[in-house]
Amino acid sequence: MKELLLAQNSLWFSPLLLDSLHNWDPTFGGIFLTISTICHYLGGSSFFLGLISFVYIYFRPKLAFELSLGLLTSAVMVSLLKFYFESPRPFPYPEAFDEKAFGLPSGHVYSAVVVWGLLAYRIPKLWFRILSILIILCMPFSRMYLKVHYLGDVSFGFGLGVVHLIILLFLLNKFYHKDSIQSFLQTDKYRTIGLLGIVVTLSPISLDSPFLSVEHHHSLSGVLMASGALAGFWLGILFYPRFSKPQFLDWSLPQFSFSFGTKEFRIFWNTVLIRLLVLVIVISLLYVLPGILIKKSIWKDDLFLRYIRYLVVGFALVVIVPLVLQKIQKGKFLQN
Repeated sequence: MKELLLAQNSLWFSPLLLDSLHNWDPTFGGIFLTISTICHYLGGSSFFLGLISFVYIYFRPKLAFELSLGLLTSAVMVSLLKFYFESPRPFPYPEAFDEKAFGLPSGHVYSAVVVWGLLAYRIPKLWFRILSILIILCMPFSRMYLKVHYLGDVSFGFGLGVVHLIILLFLLNKFYHKDSIQSFLQTDKYRTIGLLGIVVTLSPISLDSPFLSVEHHHSLSGVLMASGALAGFWLGILFYPRFSKPQFLDWSLPQFSFSFGTKEFRIFWNTVLIRLLVLVIVISLLYVLPGILIKKSIWKDDLFLRYIRYLVVGFALVVIVPLVLQKIQKGKFLQN
């Protein structure tokens, strides 16, 4: 911690650099603010929930699980590091970008490197890889421009994100090959393994204390939200094969057709809309509505309830959404 205190007196944690980024505001201020605002929301939990839901329902379940593993493990790691380092953010910063957890490392930068790096690796499209690289490179600038992070925060987050991404890709290529195994885990020990997952992901709650500062509480809250969602996805991967018919253990979208009025055109868009409708209903009932009710209750800051909420939404996305689609016209809208 002594080294961190020394670093905080250097350029790495100086507000002078953040102020210098606004020297160009008379000319490029509007552009910089727009880019920074977009990057802010691209690194938010709502966007990532939508991204993973889209990939899972419309693209490939296995890629969605890889994204979930990368995103949620990075979120757990970054929140634990914030909790440990106790490094303050720049002050004051815009209320529109309210960030109450500690600053070091930057979670937006860390997650951007892991998630968009993984997507760029898995999706071999030149335009998409260029877009992913631009998002990764713009994220550190945007966090400093908005004055929610120092140079040290974003640099540390970027470096850790690269290391995390390399380890993740190594493990995925070694144990979770793209085409060698099924998307879901089928084992008779699913109860035991599922319970073990809950125990492991819930363990950070032992750090909770009534004497925590606001920054500590919000950093730990980030850990429990990510670990809860990770537990929900883990349980879903284990339990979905127990309830699903064998032909619905993998899916994709029907072939797209530009020919308006044709059968292929109608099938594609009916499938897209029905899947979206089911997804919106399930997420609204099990994530949005409970969130509204909890915020109005005395348990709005309860960490265990937050863990359960994200566990439920993770499980609902993996299990309930495709099971509901199986019941609609005998699974017509879930078939490849």
